[in-house]
Amino acid sequence: MNDYGEPLVEVRELKTYYDEGGGPFSDPPVKAVDGVSFDIHRGETLGLVGESGCGKTTLGRTLVQLETATAGQVDFDGRDVTRLSGTELKRWRRDAQMVFQDPESSLNDRMTVGEIIREPLDVHDWPNLTAAVEDREVTTVRGDARAVDTQRDADIVVSGESVSVRESLPLSAEELSVSVSGETLTVELEVPKKAIRRDRVRFLLDRVGLQEEHYFRYPHQFSGGQRQRVGIARALALEPEFIVLDEPVSALDVSVQAKVLNLLDDLQAEFDLTYLFIAHDLSVVRHICDRVAVMYLGNVMELGPTEELFRDPANPYTASLLSAIPEPDPSVEKDRITLRGSPPSPRDPPSGCPFATRCPVTVRPDAYADVDDDVWERIQEFRDVVRERSRASKSLVEVARERLGLGGDYDNAGEVVTELFGDVAPSSAVEEVLEEAADRVDAGDATGARDLLASEFGGICDTEYPEAHSVGEAGRTSRCHRHRADHDEPAAVASEVANLRDQPTDDQAAADD
Repeated sequence: MNDYGEPLVEVRELKTYYDEGGGPFSDPPVKAVDGVSFDIHRGETLGLVGESGCGKTTLGRTLVQLETATAGQVDFDGRDVTRLSGTELKRWRRDAQMVFQDPESSLNDRMTVGEIIREPLDVHDWPNLTAAVEDREVTTVRGDARAVDTQRDADIVVSGESVSVRESLPLSAEELSVSVSGETLTVELEVPKKAIRRDRVRFLLDRVGLQEEHYFRYPHQFSGGQRQRVGIARALALEPEFIVLDEPVSALDVSVQAKVLNLLDDLQAEFDLTYLFIAHDLSVVRHICDRVAVMYLGNVMELGPTEELFRDPANPYTASLLSAIPEPDPSVEKDRITLRGSPPSPRDPPSGCPFATRCPVTVRPDAYADVDDDVWERIQEFRDVVRERSRASKSLVEVARERLGLGGDYDNAGEVVTELFGDVAPSSAVEEVLEEAADRVDAGDATGARDLLASEFGGICDTEYPEAHSVGEAGRTSRCHRHRADHDEPAAVASEVANLRDQPTDDQAAADD
């Protein structure tokens, strides 16, 4: 269990696809977000990490409805916002905002800082006042406010002859005209809304660490850190509950990063905010986030409390990401998990586990369980080459050189096989499959070769999407077939493979002697 309240945002099987035309001759859609489910609790910061292109930003933009969901739902405080439109969507957007990665491109240089922050206030006619009468039922509200059911949610509360105003509003009871007649409440502002909005902007400038005189300056007159503070102030203008922070400090130097992160922390406590924090820098994520979701190829592979996930990653992909964190102490030896190749195209993702094509601990078919690890690794390398060839216009030679970094000239697939397996001894059964696959490639049937290799060397990781298994404590989950009872855990297999790789070969041992 976590220490936070009920979920504010509930994401269920969310998909965001980009379809270019959808005709019979068009390419398959780009599956940017492909069936994601998680909750974000009130008052917490959920980190979202993963390689570039994995769908992090698209997911964040979909949550605040800057992108249209293809399927699934996003429940915000019990309401599915993917079904909102028109006035309802506009009203909801007061509750959910976004801070973008690059303040240079997200801020309009033709507008002053004051105009930039005030713009959402003007668009939404802020303040959108709510009012309530203590111990009385009001059915009609006239003027500049609307009724709410409970006193707790009201901006203005009438109690007997007294009128109180919510403390955080730039407004006092003396600036209102309030009257109650029967079941009708009338609220009229004695000051122009423009003046209230100017006060709101000045208040926000102060809260994000800027000066009142900055109101009339332009974004190009500020540093990168200051521009990002302007973006944060704009996001806070409408008093949202939920903010998506899309790599808000990635373009800033380290000292400025720390100041902005501390600012975000202070603002969260002051305004009771809930964050989705998207980032590449894992050290930043560890510092500011309560939980972390690890994303790969449009899927969440692991989700759990930050410290637990960093201390003991359960998913092979999470482990590979954490192994890439630089170690500041050069005397400390650290094992880096180097992944094979690059992520598959989101137009043609694997049919089984999204990470299967690069995972160092895939579940092997029973027939090849005893194959030497080095041989098995090269089989997977050849599968990668053929897979790429089946969907590319490049030649096999070009693909092999790009993916494997192999030297020499190759006229056919057989020569690639020879180069890959020349210094190892695969079994005759493996050799037969490799030769047949090479023949199919040379005959122009790269897709057939890919399917042959998949049917022969593919296992459960290639064919079945993994369930979200419960791992560790506090509700942590991980998608990996090795969490099943009939397989060894990923960490144990990875450790075994690493130990085998560290063992010297017979030739090396002889040379050492």
